[in-house]
Amino acid sequence: MEKTNFVEDGLDKMEEILERADVGRIALCCDSMPYIIPLNFVYYKRQIAFHCAWEGKKIDVITQNPNCCFEVDEFKGEVEYHYESKCHLDYDSVIAFGKARIENDENEKIRLLQLFAEKYDEYYRKPISEGGRNFGKTNVSECCCVVIDITELTGRRERTVEGKRKKTMWHHRF
Repeated sequence: MEKTNFVEDGLDKMEEILERADVGRIALCCDSMPYIIPLNFVYYKRQIAFHCAWEGKKIDVITQNPNCCFEVDEFKGEVEYHYESKCHLDYDSVIAFGKARIENDENEKIRLLQLFAEKYDEYYRKPISEGGRNFGKTNVSECCCVVIDITELTGRRERTVEGKRKKTMWHHRF
């Protein structure tokens, strides 16, 4: 029998996973149909931010219905046997629930894009004195920034411990 350990908070663990992940998936509801999109992002201070074009289905759907969730996962180790089949994989995952909005404040967009650049480009992580860069105002108006204000996080960790599956579940409301 699998053992589940439920942890009411787990905020620190879930934030670590969100900060490490390179790709996440935003799930939206378009009329009565689900719509999910993989994208790169930044997590900072209980918000998830990404940038995109000013037009397209994603922006249309967010404008109609800002309710969303955002999922990230990390796989750990190799797929292991369960009975006669390889089907168990150790992993961590987090789902963030909230509302998406378009960020219109130029200074906030620059701050978010700087965080984004630091996450994905080493030149933005370096000090200016060592050849690093800051994200400037150039072309900021051409870029749409979307922010998800998170209201709730859930997470799950699965591991094989001494041949048995162990699940840890986390939950945090803001």
